[in-house]
Amino acid sequence: MMRKNLLKLSGAAVALAMLLAGCAGSPAAQSASSAQPASAPESSAQSAPASSGGQPAKITLGTYNGTCEAPLYAGIENGTFKKYGFDVSLVNINANTLKEGLASGKIQGAQISAGMFKAIEQGLDIKLTNGIHTGCIEGVVPKGSPIKSVKDLKGKTIGIDSIGGVPQVLLSIDLGKAGIDPKAGVQWRVYPQAQLEQAMEKGEIDAFAAWDPYGALAVNSGKAVKIFGNSDKDTYCCYVGVSGAYAQKNPELAEKLTAAWAEAGNWVEQHPDEAAKMAVDKKYISSGDEIANSKLLGDYKFVSDKKKAKTDFTSTLQAMKTQGILDPATDVDKMVQSVFIG
Repeated sequence: MMRKNLLKLSGAAVALAMLLAGCAGSPAAQSASSAQPASAPESSAQSAPASSGGQPAKITLGTYNGTCEAPLYAGIENGTFKKYGFDVSLVNINANTLKEGLASGKIQGAQISAGMFKAIEQGLDIKLTNGIHTGCIEGVVPKGSPIKSVKDLKGKTIGIDSIGGVPQVLLSIDLGKAGIDPKAGVQWRVYPQAQLEQAMEKGEIDAFAAWDPYGALAVNSGKAVKIFGNSDKDTYCCYVGVSGAYAQKNPELAEKLTAAWAEAGNWVEQHPDEAAKMAVDKKYISSGDEIANSKLLGDYKFVSDKKKAKTDFTSTLQAMKTQGILDPATDVDKMVQSVFIG
């Protein structure tokens, strides 16, 4: 999901490129591996039966290796997915490989967030079945910067990890609310996330918006100040995404997958420190800062609420339409009814 070369894009290109990404932290390659449960912690959800014939249902899920994907990693490590009848294999993805994997049937699901909504509008066949958590994106500026809020970003250069990715989409919505045209009122520059802080220190960018933990690490180092983030907004940013073809062919398995993800999320909500340690120790994420990841997980809300998830999905689409990210002709209510099947 990262690009190695700096890419500077004009505002017009931003509008054309608003496609896609999910909650991402690191692009480090991760080979597919079947879930091997460790000792399972206590859980409030009931156990679900395995697939027909008592054999686990093999399923491949995509991961961006992000801090906020902790329920996915915990569900594998503590045996939750296995309890619900799944033999999970993980594959590392970015926006393009997720779309290709869904189209080919090689990937059956992944954590989905606002960066993918434009692709869904354009026909990507994936269904949302529940919310996973709030939070996971932060925008920061150098300590001592005259930029004190999003409204001060007009005319500034902002670093991001990809055009059309979630950090850009969510910040674009807030720019619009502040009266700034996200296509013409700012400049966007793309860097690998690990290089954003350095680019800001060099003065190449005035601010950056990124997946956790990159903004938090810059703030914790004393070099940056947070001016934007969605962890303080009680709105789902990430959802359970299931291939449309898979959900249609295997509706019962899609429901069990959703339930398993919810149970795993409930465990992370109750055990953020253990979840962070697990993600770092098992190398699901590249950032080895266990304390920072634990704090971030503690700031999110991993709560299963399908009704709220549907409402938040609707409000996010409406905001994206208002800011010109979605097509003006898009019927938001119709899109929600088609995509959200939880």
